[in-house]
Amino acid sequence: MEHIEKAVKLSRWARSKTAVWPLFRAALLATVVSAAAPAFASLGGDVNSVETDRTNMNATENVTHAANYELHQIHSPGGTVVEEYVNSGGTVFAVSWHGQFPPQMQQILGTYFQQYSAALQAQSNQTPKIYGHRPLNIQEQGLVVQTSGHMRAHAGRAYIPGLIPQGMTVNQIQ
Repeated sequence: MEHIEKAVKLSRWARSKTAVWPLFRAALLATVVSAAAPAFASLGGDVNSVETDRTNMNATENVTHAANYELHQIHSPGGTVVEEYVNSGGTVFAVSWHGQFPPQMQQILGTYFQQYSAALQAQSNQTPKIYGHRPLNIQEQGLVVQTSGHMRAHAGRAYIPGLIPQGMTVNQIQ
């Protein structure tokens, strides 16, 4: 709350300085966006991005080793937990999340975001618009995204069916 009060005071000051206002607005926007947008490993990305994400989020990480994959749990200070599933080849084949805030889909889906967006648009054209939140179940060739939740309680998962290790079931991605 203190940060907001400081931003309001600075905003009032900057508006009084007409020449400085555009620069101030750009700096303020960059600060807010970078603080509100933690980075997550992208679906289909490599295992090295997990550590980078943990560092950028100032988060803690727990790693669990299974027979044919690793589970990296990243706990953000804001309470959101992102679980990144990495196969033996070092590729993130699934991502799941739960917490007060949903992750940024573009970041966690990486190169699959465009396919997700197109499927989401097609789905919204087929069903009437419903106000509020509802579960989402997208099952495309090479991509599955399932979400649910409501304000302050979001959960979901995204995975690449063809990259799931042998012997692992989809139900293990939670």
